[in-house]
Amino acid sequence: MTSMPKKPEIVSPAGDFEKLKSALLFGADAVYFSGKNFGMRSAAGNFSLGEIERACLYAHARKKKLYLTVNTVPGVRELEALKCYLNELKGLAELPDAAVCADIGVVALVKKTLPTLDIHISTQANVQNQLSCLAWAEYGAKRIILSRELGFDDIRAIKGAVGDKVELECFVHGAMCMAYSGRCFLSNYLAGRDSNRGACAQPCRWKYSVVEEKRPGQYLPVFEDEGTSIFSSKDLCMVEHMDDLVLSGIDAFKIEGRMKSAYYAACITNAYRQALDNFCETGKMDGGLTKRLKEETESVSRREYGTGYFYAPPFADASICEKPGYIQEKTYLGLCVGYDSENALATFEQRNKVELGQMAQILSPSRLGDDIQIQNLQDADGNPIESAPHPGMVFRIKIDEGVKKANGIWRSREIEPGDMLRSL
Repeated sequence: MTSMPKKPEIVSPAGDFEKLKSALLFGADAVYFSGKNFGMRSAAGNFSLGEIERACLYAHARKKKLYLTVNTVPGVRELEALKCYLNELKGLAELPDAAVCADIGVVALVKKTLPTLDIHISTQANVQNQLSCLAWAEYGAKRIILSRELGFDDIRAIKGAVGDKVELECFVHGAMCMAYSGRCFLSNYLAGRDSNRGACAQPCRWKYSVVEEKRPGQYLPVFEDEGTSIFSSKDLCMVEHMDDLVLSGIDAFKIEGRMKSAYYAACITNAYRQALDNFCETGKMDGGLTKRLKEETESVSRREYGTGYFYAPPFADASICEKPGYIQEKTYLGLCVGYDSENALATFEQRNKVELGQMAQILSPSRLGDDIQIQNLQDADGNPIESAPHPGMVFRIKIDEGVKKANGIWRSREIEPGDMLRSL
């Protein structure tokens, strides 16, 4: 039997502090996040300087790591602002563990300004071979986040060539780009928003029609079965292929989604945490668990799933979404913020309307969703209520400690005929 490589790290997205906490609570070894500038997701909440410091203190107290993205490709007029930003970071009481960079000049500036930070080379740098990996390693990079366009044969060849000289990280879940790892000018052309500076309008997800040059104004829709978005890629999902991922020698598994919800960060991280732990402990895939974990990944807002380029070259498989748009997630009802074990009371902050008698699930770290039916709903003062309708409202429910340990996400539950639910 092939010997088991070092257990890979799970790296999850954090678009704001709530998402960071959810990712870490549900099993991430590290999170990647951005300041207010120079990150590739400018529309995410992102972190102020004070929040970066707070995030570092929070994560490091829990023996977790943080990777700060500085991975845009800055123009001439942005360099002074970048220098000021990095100098401001120097004044923080605690710093992230690494900076994720795409531009060689930015790497040089980070190394000079913040020499204690490790350097990770972003997927935006489009590293696709061992020569590039080794060159970056000589320049001081600790980790390379490989281009999304590589297959397992390529990754194994690169790992064999670089060995322990530099770590390799790969995206294993989330949105895919129709261009080479984000190097796209379609957004800039159509919407005036530069995808290489984190402002992509995602025009690849729009619907397009055909116009014949002698018939202006007559738009002919493009159809494939029920319709298609001809540039829109399927989302990546590799939770069913943990054996191939681990045995390929990848050092870190990256989950895309800084624009997604805290529920997304929790649910997807939890699924990959369980899949990885189970395979590394047993050395084999558990078909029943894998099926349940795939169902967990299908409970979030997403597009159709595929395996990206891991098993086939670009566009050799059906990588384009057959049905445009998002597949809706289960409703994120609330976040558990405390548990009173003496009275078996869990306290939640509402995210969507909650009603007495509602079918739901508790998602707890390292567990699959536990089915419940709410039969005891209280306000913050312990008064019985019929619903919790207000955003951010604090409410309580009686809940079995066997279902709810210390923390969790509460979500809606679609009931199938014959389902048996726990009444609380």
